[in-house]
Amino acid sequence: MNAKENIWIEVIQQLNNNELPDQQLLEQLSLEERELIDALKEDKMIAGAHVLVNKIDENYAWLKVRSDLQVKTAKLIPTLLRYAAVILLPLMILAGGIFYYLKNNEPVALSAASLYPTDHHKATLILADGSEVELSENPDKQLGEVAGTSITNKNKELLSYKADGSATGKQVFNKLVIPRGAEYKLALADGSMVMINSASVLRFPVNINAASSRDVYLEKGEAYFQVAKNPNKPFIVHANGMDVRVLGTTFNVNTYTKTIRTTLVEGKVEAKSTNKQTTVLAPNQQAIFNSQTNALTKANVEVIPYVAWANGKIVFEEATLDEVMEQLSLWYDYDVEFQSEKIKQIHFSGEIERYSDIKVILHIIEQTGGVKFSVKNRRIYVDQR
Repeated sequence: MNAKENIWIEVIQQLNNNELPDQQLLEQLSLEERELIDALKEDKMIAGAHVLVNKIDENYAWLKVRSDLQVKTAKLIPTLLRYAAVILLPLMILAGGIFYYLKNNEPVALSAASLYPTDHHKATLILADGSEVELSENPDKQLGEVAGTSITNKNKELLSYKADGSATGKQVFNKLVIPRGAEYKLALADGSMVMINSASVLRFPVNINAASSRDVYLEKGEAYFQVAKNPNKPFIVHANGMDVRVLGTTFNVNTYTKTIRTTLVEGKVEAKSTNKQTTVLAPNQQAIFNSQTNALTKANVEVIPYVAWANGKIVFEEATLDEVMEQLSLWYDYDVEFQSEKIKQIHFSGEIERYSDIKVILHIIEQTGGVKFSVKNRRIYVDQR
């Protein structure tokens, strides 16, 4: 096989090595070969194509057929056809397969797309010994008893801890991991309730009353706390640089970004940063900790947009499309890709049911926002109408 017939493979190899293809090689490619390589680059399939190409042992194929062919037969078959049948055919099949894949996996307009449903009730419980329990696979099941506390999973929605006697001894911690697109409720053994949002991790004591304070750790994500009153045992949420201390109250903690926010619904809380700054919140106030500047501030806010998720709604008030799609991406487990930076700044206000079909929500945004959506697998593409 001469170099001329192997050019597009060389280009793929150069791209796979993060090299700029030789311009002379590119000029020798046919239109079809250029379209193939452009498609591979756009869909990030260069590495996969490189692996497939390397699996084709061209020299072996050619030598095998050459030894099998009679001289007379070989004379009747033009050289070009021999190459096409023996060497180029596997590569043509590869190229055709890639083109077929790309053609049948291009983003589809929202009106024609079939969006995959999202299972919103999933969670993984990690026990103190490191073992894991998939709660969605164990609905309505008694999971056992630890440190005088029984653990029950109820209807793939609520993980319940109930103290069977007096809480004594060293605290034992469990961890609840919520994947993107899901949520789960947690009933702690002291009677406190926690709603844990998508892509979140909460570490908490099984025997929560065994120590002088009730400490839980929001390692990632967002949670809504309804704390049972106990003046003798303060409830403390440790959240990536901010500690929230309460005796009995309802509040939300959000750690999705580098700005940690605690929003108070009722009661009274004290927020403290790692550098010992403190602020006390009254209802309809928010503590804001910037982990990059270590600054802790307080602001008066309308709490509804910050806590609506725990009540089955998503509320936007002059939110950018970027912020809107970030929330939808988190809740419905879809990736989002904007076709331009400009459309990220379109603003929206409104209220939607959290369990609504995402296709219905996207259609509403299309009608009101001057944008259009297309879908490919679990990725939503956003473009200007």
